[in-house]
This record gives sequence, structure tokens and C-alpha cells, in this order.
Amino acid sequence: MLAGGVAGTVLRWAVGELEWSVAASLLVVNTVASGVLGMVVAVWQDREHPARLALAVGFCGGLSTFSGLAVELAQQLDRGDPWDAVVLIVASLALGGGAFFGGREVVS
Repeated sequence: MLAGGVAGTVLRWAVGELEWSVAASLLVVNTVASGVLGMVVAVWQDREHPARLALAVGFCGGLSTFSGLAVELAQQLDRGDPWDAVVLIVASLALGGGAFFGGREVVS
């Protein structure tokens, strides 16, 4: 799990270093992590399988960030941008859910 977590965290950091908005970076990392997670749970049904743990808990856990999303939503609301917050949360749910189910279908 440690190696997967390090890899996911480094990738999240690298995306954060791009000159994108925080919202765009969050959408990318959370969507990619959701897609990978969909593939992982479809391939390894056993919750304790070492590869599933390394990829799902480690890599996807290191790559995705719900807390980052929550902070960005709060900041958008604090700035008086409620529509930006609504767009971000709807896009996050739609893209993340779509990526998860799409990932499952890709490997099935």
C-alpha cells in the first residue's frame, strides 16, 4: 500500500504544479482515481487482495482528495461564488461516478 500511496500522492502533487485552477486539478485527480478504482474493484473481488489494497487504498487514496474538494467548495462559497461551487460538486459527482462505472466496464 505504501508504494501505491506514494505514487498517487506524487501524481496529485504533479497535477497541482500545473498552471490549472484548483477546481480543475481536483476534477482531474478525483476523476482519474475514480476510474482506476472502478477497474481495480472489477478485477480484484477479494477486498484483501494485495494488489487491490495497493491500488485502491494506496494509489487511489493518495491521488484523490475529498478534503481538498471540501476546502475548495468552502472557499468558493466564502468568495460569494455559489454557482461555481454547485458546478464543481455536480461535475465532481458526474465525472467521478462516470469514471468509476466506466472503469468497471473497461475491464469486464
